[in-house]
Amino acid sequence: MSFEIRLENECPKDWNSNLLKSPMGNIFNTFEYSQYAKKRLNWIPKFISILESNGNLKAQVVLFEFVSKRFGRMLPNTINKFAPKSSKKIRWTYGPIIFSDDDEQVVNQFLEFVKKIGNRIEGSLHPFFNGKLFTKEIKEEKWSTFLIDLKQSNEILLKNTDKKSVQKNIERAKNRNVKIYDINDDTIKEYHELLNEYRLESGNPQYDYDDTYDLWTLLKPLGFKGFIAKKDESNVGGITFSFFNGYINEWGIARSKKDTLEKLYSQDLLKWKIIEWGTMNNQKFYDLSGFNPNPSTKKEEGILQYKKKWGGNQKDFWKIRK
Repeated sequence: MSFEIRLENECPKDWNSNLLKSPMGNIFNTFEYSQYAKKRLNWIPKFISILESNGNLKAQVVLFEFVSKRFGRMLPNTINKFAPKSSKKIRWTYGPIIFSDDDEQVVNQFLEFVKKIGNRIEGSLHPFFNGKLFTKEIKEEKWSTFLIDLKQSNEILLKNTDKKSVQKNIERAKNRNVKIYDINDDTIKEYHELLNEYRLESGNPQYDYDDTYDLWTLLKPLGFKGFIAKKDESNVGGITFSFFNGYINEWGIARSKKDTLEKLYSQDLLKWKIIEWGTMNNQKFYDLSGFNPNPSTKKEEGILQYKKKWGGNQKDFWKIRK
């Protein structure tokens, strides 16, 4: 069966409400996130709808288009003008969102379409997609995440975690007087400062405050919040997360030197706070983000073990490149 693939520059009025009709619906494909990416990242959003001949909606996804200058950041300005020409790059996250059972056919036709409109492609399919890929001239890489099922009780969820590296750390954090507070409009700047402190220590570029603030204000009406951990009067850790359609995604993890040096374990207490909040607020899943299921370095092994200790179910998904 062949589907009509419709590309629009303007967001259809029922876009977000349609996302809520599929378990795959996620915040990365909302109108509001597209506006954040347009404003702060200079990505041009394109709204893709996939339809049957009778007009029934089969899938949708937000694609982002931008110009990528190959080698530009690695060459001095005097040499940049001789570098290869810029190429159009297409990217998306956790899409397309499927509204039917024939997801395999829909996804493969989508990939055939997207490889024709972008010189370079970088995207990911949703972990709930279990079909096979047949599209040629693209590279697919198996990646993984751990999904915590928040429909279980807190007692079961805690029992599923590692006793030594999660349960004990939560107790240690509480015994060391670490307290968790909601981030709000007045404290988002404190979180931002802690985030940049952590990124500086980790050797990563710092964020502009307007990026943090715009993300906060644009996504909060959809489902976006955060927690900050304090020891006495000091901020020692923080996490922001989205929860659109009952699906929790982490966004920004911040940690202070004090937390590391004094072994306060604020990150474990923060994650457990998100789990508790999720079960109390009828959330469905907590996505612990991607990792390499076949780690090739010590760093990748450490990331896998850290995520695994929370007791979620491992789900593979495809990363797409061209």
